[in-house]
Amino acid sequence: MAPQAEEIAVSFVHPKGRVDIPVSALDRVQAYPTVRFRNSETGAVREFPDPHVEICAAKEFRDRICELTKNVVGEATAIVVDCRTVSKPIVREPLCTKPRFNISANDLAEADALAQSIRRGSNRACAPSF
Repeated sequence: MAPQAEEIAVSFVHPKGRVDIPVSALDRVQAYPTVRFRNSETGAVREFPDPHVEICAAKEFRDRICELTKNVVGEATAIVVDCRTVSKPIVREPLCTKPRFNISANDLAEADALAQSIRRGSNRACAPSF
C-alpha cells in the first residue's frame, strides 16, 4: 500500500508561488466572532464584530508565506481550503511580522465551519483559476 500524502490544511496560491501548509504544521486554528483593539494611549480595549478564523502555523511555513507575500504586494493571492478558494485578498504588505494570519468570514457559523475544514485538511492540492 502506497503511503498517503499529508493532509493540506490551507494553501496560499499565486502564479509566482505556492505555499501548502500541512495539518501537522498548524499550532492553532480558532474561529472568533469579534476582533479586539487596545488603545495604545489609554489602554482601553474595544471589540468590533469581525468573524474570522485565526491560524497559527509552524515558523517554517510562516517564513515561506513571508517570502511569497514579499513578491506579490499589490496583487491578489488565493487562500485555498479543500480545493475551494475561500478568500482572494490583495496583499497590501508582506505577512512577515506576526505569528498568525486571519481569514475573514461572514458570520461565526461560517468561521466555525472553515476552521473545522482547515483542521481536517484535504489530501488534494488544488490550484484556483486566476
